[in-house]
Amino acid sequence: MAKDKQAYRYPAEYYTNPENSIGYLARVVFRSFSRLLERRTLTHDVSAGQWRFLRQLWREDGITQRELSERVGMREPTTVVALKGLEKAGLITRRKTAEDRRKTFIYLTPHAKKLELILAPMNAEIHEIATKGMTDAEVEMLQSLMRRVIDNLAEETRKLAVLSEIKA
Repeated sequence: MAKDKQAYRYPAEYYTNPENSIGYLARVVFRSFSRLLERRTLTHDVSAGQWRFLRQLWREDGITQRELSERVGMREPTTVVALKGLEKAGLITRRKTAEDRRKTFIYLTPHAKKLELILAPMNAEIHEIATKGMTDAEVEMLQSLMRRVIDNLAEETRKLAVLSEIKA
């Protein structure tokens, strides 16, 4: 017996047009946002990649390398390379504790802490540009809908992780 055809919101062909793809649109937004932000942050020698890590550390300094990797949404090997660059740039220090030598904790340098007050307004400026012509309610709705998409995709990703463990 043939498998029932999946019922989609739109026919599958609809999504072959990139303008109809949430993933494509999100990528274009991300790339444009990152490019404009980096143009500003580079005036203080901070790349878009470094910005992602600094932003998380400004929220909570002294977290483990693994926690930072999860919060930024990168695999640990990629995070290790990025952290080496941040350390070389004088933006972070890495420390292990006597209690658990396996964990590496990441700390902002005084210079990186001061950069928050300089770089945060640059980020706010890009948000203003990106949401020009939108009401506060529309911006809040956009954020809410994007969070819902993220949650939906995260839920599906967790299912994949469980399935791969079952097959292993």
